[in-house]
This record gives sequence, C-alpha cells and structure tokens, in this order.
Amino acid sequence: MSENKKTVSFPVAILTLVVVAGIMSVGLAILKLNTMVTFILTFIAVNIIAVCAGMKLNELEEVTLTGFKKTAQVCMIFIAVGMVVGSWMISGIVPSIIYYGLKIFTPSSFLALGFIVCCVVSFFTGSAYAALGTMGVAFMAIGYGMDINPALVAGMSVSGAVFGDKMSPFSDTTNMAPGTAGTDVFTHIKSMLWTITPAFIISLVLYFILGMQYNTTTPEALQGLHDIMNTLDATFTISPLLLIVPVLTIILVVKKVPATIALLIGAMMGTVVAFIAQPQFTYTEVLTAMASGFKGDFEVAAVNSLLNRGGITSMTSTIIYTIFAIELGEIMYQLGVLTVLLDKIRDKLEKPCNLIITTLLSCLATVMLTTSQYMAILLPGEVFQDSYKKAKVAPYVLSRTLEDGGTLFAFLVPWSAAAIYSNGVLGVSAVQYLPFAFLPLICPLVAVVCAITGIGVFDTEGKSLRGKTMKRVESAASEK
Repeated sequence: MSENKKTVSFPVAILTLVVVAGIMSVGLAILKLNTMVTFILTFIAVNIIAVCAGMKLNELEEVTLTGFKKTAQVCMIFIAVGMVVGSWMISGIVPSIIYYGLKIFTPSSFLALGFIVCCVVSFFTGSAYAALGTMGVAFMAIGYGMDINPALVAGMSVSGAVFGDKMSPFSDTTNMAPGTAGTDVFTHIKSMLWTITPAFIISLVLYFILGMQYNTTTPEALQGLHDIMNTLDATFTISPLLLIVPVLTIILVVKKVPATIALLIGAMMGTVVAFIAQPQFTYTEVLTAMASGFKGDFEVAAVNSLLNRGGITSMTSTIIYTIFAIELGEIMYQLGVLTVLLDKIRDKLEKPCNLIITTLLSCLATVMLTTSQYMAILLPGEVFQDSYKKAKVAPYVLSRTLEDGGTLFAFLVPWSAAAIYSNGVLGVSAVQYLPFAFLPLICPLVAVVCAITGIGVFDTEGKSLRGKTMKRVESAASEK
C-alpha cells in the first residue's frame, strides 16, 4: 500500500490535524469519555476524511489490514506479558520480589534505587517493554506495600525503562535513528550522552528528594508492611532461588532472543516453578493463572490489590486500544498528512537552533497523530535529513534529536501505543504518571538548551557550534 501512498492538500492536512486533536482532547479531557470510545470516534472521522480526499473503499480496507498486521508483534508481547505476570504471581516469584523488596528497600531510597535498577535492566535488555513487564510490575507492588503514590512509582519505572530504550545498542530505536539519519550506532550513542547525562542526573536527584518525604514511617505504616510480609510468607514459599527465573528471562533478552519468545519462556518457567515450589495450588489454578491471572482471597486488603492481577485477559483492553491506535496512525501515514505539513517548513529552517527544535516538535506531532514511536523517528528523519545537510549540522545530531523526541515522547502521549502498554502493565495511566516521568520530560528540554547554546551540537566536520546555532547558515542562505 505504501507504493500507492496519497498526499493530501495542505488544507486537508490541517483539517485532519484539527479533527484528530479536537476529538482526542475534547473526548478525553473535557467529556471524560472512555478511551476506547474516543479512539473509535477519531478512527471513524479520519476514515471519512480519507474517503472525501479520494481514497477508495478497497484502498481503505487494504490500509486497515496493513495496520492490523503491524499490531501483531506488539499484541503478542502484551499477551506474553499477561502470561508472565500471572505465572510469576502464583509461582511465588513476584511475592518473593515484593517480600525481599519490602525488607531491603527503605521508603526513602526506593525511588532512586528503583530508577537505577530499571535503567540497568532496560539498558541490557534494550527493551522498555521488557523492563516494565518485569521490574516495573514488581516495583509497583513494592510501592503499594510502602504506601508510595502509585503514579510516582509508575513515573519512576517509565523513566528507567525508556533510558535503555534510548541508549542501549540492543534497542531497535537506537539502531533505527542512526540508520535514518545516516550515521553509525556508536557515534549516535556517544552523541546522546550530551542530553541524556544531565537528564539522568537531574531525574535521579528528583527521585531522591521525593523519596525523602517517605523517610518517616508511621507505626500504622510499619504495621501494614509487617502484615503484608507475614501474609506473603504464610501463603507462598518465599525463596531467593525463585528470583533465578526473572534473571534468566532478562538474560534471554540480552542474548537477543526476541522479546515475545523470551517472555513466553519466562512464563513457562514460572509455571514449572509453581508446580514445584507452591504445591498448595492445584494444577488447574496454576495453568489458569496464565490465562485469567492470579486470584486469591486474603484478609489483608493490600495483598489482594498487590497480587490479584495478570493473565491474558488483563491485557485485552490494552490490545484493543493498541489496534485502534496503530490503525489510526497507518491511515494518517498513508494520507501523507504529516509529510505535507513537514514539507512546508523544512526548507525554511536555516538556523541550526530552529532546525533542532522543529525536529523535536515534529517528533511530538508525529507521535500524537500516528501514535507510533517508530514513525516519530522515521518520518521526521526522512523529511529533515536534507535540511541538516544544508545547514551543515552533523547527522548524529539529527539521530540524537530523533531519539530525544520520538523515542521519549511516545511514553508521554496518553493514546500512543507505548503509553497504552505502560498503562496496561503498571495499572496507572499516562496522564497520572506523566508529571513524575522525569527522564522523558527533562531530556527534550536539555536538547532545547543544547540547541540554543550550541553545547553538544557539531557541524559535519566535527567542529562545535557552541554560540553559533542562532546564526543563519550562509550556505543555506546562498541557495535561496
């Protein structure tokens, strides 16, 4: 279908942008409509625009089927994550992580240490999804046990998870961005240090400061922690040996085993462990946990909220949201809405500062319209590559900017596929965790500061443009 890609007129592109933004903002923020209903209304509206713009019904069907095919892999990951959570709950793996976490972590140190752990896991797996589906789930449970704001814990987990998605040489986006910009992956990673290092340090300090407010634990909270730990100890066989399963699962991802396969293997290992380590549960209960999650009845209410989750069925709504999100993005892409809009401005950018900031904003707009992290890297990268060459700005500055925008914004836009996944796994919406997702919020701001000052910005010869990015590029001006 991409060979027959249409390009709508500029007015139609603007109309489409206004319609999508209008329905999303009014539906979600003002009318407080169900997210799925809002997606359906937006999807219908864009389909009507596509038909009015000249797209035939059979072409529209083909686009829809193409979009549906693109959802297959991410939906399989969702299914695998549901199975992992269910099997790791009933096997005692997650209860053991919670137990030792409550024992080892202090409320004041939890956020900062948890952020570092998520960064390390996501870096070595190269997958934000894998990090959130394993450590994110466990940290949410520990946070509940410590009576820490769930939105704060979710924001911390997302911040750590996107670190690896952005910086790891094993990450698909880390390889996609330099490929699009025309540079190599290790030069790209080196360039990203200019923006990610300050963002990481500031985020770590903020999590440490916020954690200090939980420094004083009341007797009631201490008693609550003891009740949770005693209930876990009485219900499950708690052992550090059970932690071998998540370690092996992470190793599989590090060894470049596809995330879906690694997670499915992790779910199977969890099931086998449940048969051996938790004989109090029947074979039916163990196997059913992968499908419908763990279900227990505990006297301590907090334990019910901690453990009664997981299973394929728990991911159903997330899968449906993702299908609609990617379908919507596919139609928008085939209409060429963003291409038309970006083409209008790319040749007018002659200052490196404006070029970098516009690239960041284009990545955000692409995520908002296509809901796709990958499109937010590929489309602006293709559109602005020539502009960076004309402005004599190094390609690794473009690749870095694509990640500062496309990779990170995807977890902040509530209706994007990445944010929907995070919501499904962590149980906290993007709107709730967004104020606490410091890394993806701060990193683009650091990129703007670098663009304005020229710090970390280089020309094609490797010379620093510090203090020069606000000036008009002579080579570009002479061509006008």
